[in-house]
Amino acid sequence: MSAMRIITFILSIFIVGMVEMMVAGIMNLMSNDLHVSEAIVGQLVTLYAITFAIAGPILVKLTNRFSPRPVLLSALAIFIVGNVIIAIAPNFTILVLGRILSSAAAALIVVKILALTALLTAPQHRGKMIGIVYSGFSGANVFGVPIGTIIGDLVGWRYTFLFIVAVSLIVGVLMFIYVPKPMFQETTETSNNRENSSTKSKILRPTEIVKFLGITFLLLVANSVTFIYINPLILSGGHDLSFVSIALLINGIAGVIGTSMGGFLSDKLTSKRWLTIATTIFIIMLLILNIFLPGTGLLLLVIFMWNIMQWSTNPAIQSGMIEHVEGDTSQVMSWNMSSLNAGIGIGGIVGGLVVSNLNVLATTYFSAAIAIVALILVLSLKNISKYNHA
Repeated sequence: MSAMRIITFILSIFIVGMVEMMVAGIMNLMSNDLHVSEAIVGQLVTLYAITFAIAGPILVKLTNRFSPRPVLLSALAIFIVGNVIIAIAPNFTILVLGRILSSAAAALIVVKILALTALLTAPQHRGKMIGIVYSGFSGANVFGVPIGTIIGDLVGWRYTFLFIVAVSLIVGVLMFIYVPKPMFQETTETSNNRENSSTKSKILRPTEIVKFLGITFLLLVANSVTFIYINPLILSGGHDLSFVSIALLINGIAGVIGTSMGGFLSDKLTSKRWLTIATTIFIIMLLILNIFLPGTGLLLLVIFMWNIMQWSTNPAIQSGMIEHVEGDTSQVMSWNMSSLNAGIGIGGIVGGLVVSNLNVLATTYFSAAIAIVALILVLSLKNISKYNHA
């Protein structure tokens, strides 16, 4: 994993994350231009998550026998076409078509990039490297969305997606140069024994994989129940919108730190130990969040700790899953990303029901309760460290 290859992989994840979250920043601009309500425009996030969840495993299965470079370049080409369609869409229906194309391609890009990262990294550094590459997602929140929002405000929301297309073209050139050409053979340790193992996938412990997928799903449901309603939750503490913006910036910074930190600590402590620590602190932060709502400094500290723990879990989960798979990890990575997106979608529904039937303050307690179930699953994981050389 050379420096330029790492940059290529991070940028690949960055553009995908930017497209997923960009709608939130330019929602009002899209609504006014396309003459649909902001609520309808908001459903583009749900559409993205659903398409990502469904398309990922299917596309990975269909492309597993092909070399990574042509697969990634083809997926990126479709991703670019999808975003061009969004940029020039005359109406909302055409825009939805572009959204489906871009999200399906994004699912394949993310999974292939993460699987390549795992394959090209020594086992003792996999967690750290996955965390570094995955930080492209959180980086999209901190840098990509604000940049895209500024472009939208200055010259129109369509130029935001053209900016994404321009960055994607740069990523395409980098992929052509830095993604390995052969089928993965150049990374195998012994050509006789492992020539085919890297292109085939064998799940060594299916039960453990199911547990990890369950943990991903439950943690994202738990997080989304509260995070999707972070705006009204903070406002209920007597704060204004400028404070909400500060809180979201803190969340983004926590995401960048958390993704890298989670991978690093899962290497040092094993995935199970770090997931136990992170999930426990995550639960505590959610339980005490409402107490600190009227405050400022302490509230931001709680939000920071909550998000740094949440963002640190996925690289640890991905690192842990790899220990239970022999050969290509693309398929299990795609299942994990599907679980992640399904969790976000279900979390939004659960959060909506909680806010509608109780109040926004109740979201934190429901989140904590769901996360406790995830913690039970974490504690039931086998000790991964003894499988490091499996």
